[in-house]
Amino acid sequence: MGILRDQNNAALRSTDGKALFDNQPSLGSIDDFSRRLRQLLPTGWFPDAPNDGEAENAPVLVSFLKGFGCILAGIWEQIQTLYLCSRLQTASGFFVDMMSEDYFGRGGLPRHIQEHDADYRQRIRQNMLADRNTRLAVSSALLVATGQEPTIIEPMNAADCHALGSSAQPGCGGGYGYGTSGLRYGGQSGQFFIETSLGHSDGVESICRSLQSVVALGVVGWVKVRI
Repeated sequence: MGILRDQNNAALRSTDGKALFDNQPSLGSIDDFSRRLRQLLPTGWFPDAPNDGEAENAPVLVSFLKGFGCILAGIWEQIQTLYLCSRLQTASGFFVDMMSEDYFGRGGLPRHIQEHDADYRQRIRQNMLADRNTRLAVSSALLVATGQEPTIIEPMNAADCHALGSSAQPGCGGGYGYGTSGLRYGGQSGQFFIETSLGHSDGVESICRSLQSVVALGVVGWVKVRI
């Protein structure tokens, strides 16, 4: 039973302002399918369906039709569920996990333990719209994964490696150089180094997965995680 509506989808109301209800079975219900199957039967084979307040003259027929209606109603419910699950915004259950694997690959963005559908959907949307292939994208991904700001070192970035220093003059060239603890140097493109801590991540593997989703293909990232 549903609310009666006009052509503009506005609820119809009685003179006292109360909503008017349709006394017909709700769409897709067992009774709805039973009623429609009965309308397909040849005229005169069975008694007509009773009007409001009248007794049913074909209870055995109704039982058979409701049996078929039960199966059709189950199919109808599955269709409605599949319709909702065809979009991320309304998907639920394992359909959300399937969409995550479609978007990010197997294990690319797994559901957290006991994570609700709404939270998982939101995380999927955020990752779909996140920046990729930039220093800021890498930093943001690690910040989300660990809650800690990482240190990123690009060998060909002068701001990271500066000029060369030495153990005798560690401050020369900005304090970076060969063979000295704490000094860094660069010279090869296509790779970068990261220093971060576990923070609130699930572990080193989780941190590496978060990087895989934002690093360009062919670029190598070396990760140092402080436990």
